[in-house]
Amino acid sequence: MLSVFVEANCNRYVRDECRFCHVYPPLSEHTRSDWHMTPDEARLMADKIRRVDPLNKLAKKEINLTGGEASQNPHIVEIFNIFKTLSSNVRLHTNLDINSEKSKRWERLVEITKLRGRIDITLYPTVWELRQKTLLSKLIGLQDGLIVNLIYESLSDLLNQLTILLNFFNEQGPEKFHPVLDLLNTFHARLKELVDKKTGCGEDDFLDHMGDFKNYVSCSDGFIFAVNAIPSFYVDPKGIRAMTSLPFPKDIYMLDCTAIRGAIEIMTILQTGEMTPCCDVGNLKCRPKFGNLLTDSPEVILEKFEASRKLMASGSLKNQQNIGNNKAGEWVDEGIPPYCV
Repeated sequence: MLSVFVEANCNRYVRDECRFCHVYPPLSEHTRSDWHMTPDEARLMADKIRRVDPLNKLAKKEINLTGGEASQNPHIVEIFNIFKTLSSNVRLHTNLDINSEKSKRWERLVEITKLRGRIDITLYPTVWELRQKTLLSKLIGLQDGLIVNLIYESLSDLLNQLTILLNFFNEQGPEKFHPVLDLLNTFHARLKELVDKKTGCGEDDFLDHMGDFKNYVSCSDGFIFAVNAIPSFYVDPKGIRAMTSLPFPKDIYMLDCTAIRGAIEIMTILQTGEMTPCCDVGNLKCRPKFGNLLTDSPEVILEKFEASRKLMASGSLKNQQNIGNNKAGEWVDEGIPPYCV
């Protein structure tokens, strides 16, 4: 998958049209007055992607247009059409925190669904009743699939979000969304049992209790639904992510980086053109660079791919040695985050 940032943190708390642009760390060290990706930049990126085989293969699988709030970009429909020339599977992520159907942001999302793009959301309980709920009920009538991300700070927080989704799909029609309700009920029941018996459990206990739970289903009319439960992480004022999540603070996360072995499964492309083979958007502060899609030639990008992969492999080996020698958490010269292996 290619995850493409079409804008950074633009005016994310203004729920309709963007009035001014600003970007906060860790997404950028410097403020820019024109932080939205432009169609010309998107065309240049698309051209480079076609000419860099590893990126082209990832694009054909899936392109995810994201950012602080992708629908704030006034050019997003044109940008969608540009990236659609690379892949039949282009989706856009939104917080759906929009005031009304009269918003230009909502109109853009509707236009993208007409172009057979899929809109996915992150659920925000604090604005669910005020704004998200009404628009989501309309959104599921415009497209044949939906992914909902649940960012949770505790297991009780996750349980609350599952309850919100259960109530929502019950209201939309139990017969039509019966498979969705079965999935959510199973998830909710298993999680509630765990919360009632072992609220301070570790992630291994959580995963063992969930068992072989599948996070996606298909309805009889072809509507495909998936839910992703994603633990939230603390990010310090310097923009460096902690290696323990808020729900499981005693468990250190070991990140198994496939790029180290040359198998890139995801590439994040910021609107600056900078690339990282990770969905962490730079919060891990990994220093090896994979090139810039706007400024580097395809040949230079491929050279940086290989050079960075070797650097990451060397740093990963040192990380594993440090973990075995009671030096876990120390940075190595290669600039690989201490728990990336």
